[in-house]
Amino acid sequence: MKPHGWLWPLSIPYQAVVQTRNRLFDIGVLTSHNVEASVISVGNISVGGTGKTPFVIHILDRLDQLSGSRKVKTAVISRGYKGTGTGTQIVSEGKHVRGTPELMGDEPVLIAESSKRTVVITDKNRLRGANVAISAYKTGIIVLDDAFQHRKVSRDVDIVLLDGRNPLGNRRVLPAGFLREPVSSLARADLIVLSKCTGSDEELKDKVDKLSDLMKKPVIATRVIPRFWHRVNQGEIQAADQIAGKKVLAFAGIAKPDSFFNTVEELGGEITAEIPLPDHCKYEKKYLDHISRQFVKTRSEWLVTTAKDAVKLPYILKLLPAYYLDIGIEVAVGYEILDEKLKKVLKERQTIKTANSSAK
Repeated sequence: MKPHGWLWPLSIPYQAVVQTRNRLFDIGVLTSHNVEASVISVGNISVGGTGKTPFVIHILDRLDQLSGSRKVKTAVISRGYKGTGTGTQIVSEGKHVRGTPELMGDEPVLIAESSKRTVVITDKNRLRGANVAISAYKTGIIVLDDAFQHRKVSRDVDIVLLDGRNPLGNRRVLPAGFLREPVSSLARADLIVLSKCTGSDEELKDKVDKLSDLMKKPVIATRVIPRFWHRVNQGEIQAADQIAGKKVLAFAGIAKPDSFFNTVEELGGEITAEIPLPDHCKYEKKYLDHISRQFVKTRSEWLVTTAKDAVKLPYILKLLPAYYLDIGIEVAVGYEILDEKLKKVLKERQTIKTANSSAK
């Protein structure tokens, strides 16, 4: 449902239910459970499109870099949104990607492909999934993906992403706005991340400072950095700017496809047609036929899409010159704040590990 301001009366009971549930957790009527690992939660208070998956991958990379020679086993627990699997599903045991997007969801598979040494598990019961990661794979750090609202697992660091271009929208909860929870819920966060930011470092610092003063929370700002174009299902890699001057048909099944189309244009690609698809799109015949016809009709040189879409592309599209954009995350303002949080988690984990070894 697209949010409309006139739906605000329906937002009142929704907000009341959300706030009551949170209050029950706050006073201990509903319980948050500790697990035998350090826990980082990455989530948001809005519906989709804040860039959680690239940020989770960035955190996994930074944990690996900051741990140095003292490597710690990491795991990501996801609900596996739009996947058909039930119960606890092992997407990757930290070596091989076993899962498929159809069964386990596109985002967990993308995380597993991008972070080869990370255990990736999908389970709507995050507590059960976390315990499996710990008992079966000796995981020391758990990253909960899209888990700000899933409070049954206690966390050491609660990170909330807001779209830096429009952080709070109209400030209304569903269905009158895009927010899953009222703005006041940000009081639970340990760190607020403004994602997908544009503008100079000075402009971003000013925005970060204002939001930090308003929320009384540490805030950082990140940018999306285009890195490479990967030919789908082949080893070919092109620098991001190699798209300049090429006629390309762009398609994307993400929450905000315009952001991808804008990036293609900024890199110099000449878009012959834009095909926005439903978020978490399943590539049914009707979509494949439309993409293929448009590719021929527009005489495009490349098909271009996102990494999240690429893991789901069927064989027929892999026969065409289809490329996906590999992106990275740059922490433009506050990188030292994020590193401080991650170092604290690593230090606490090492302390627990040492204590457990001494007890044995």
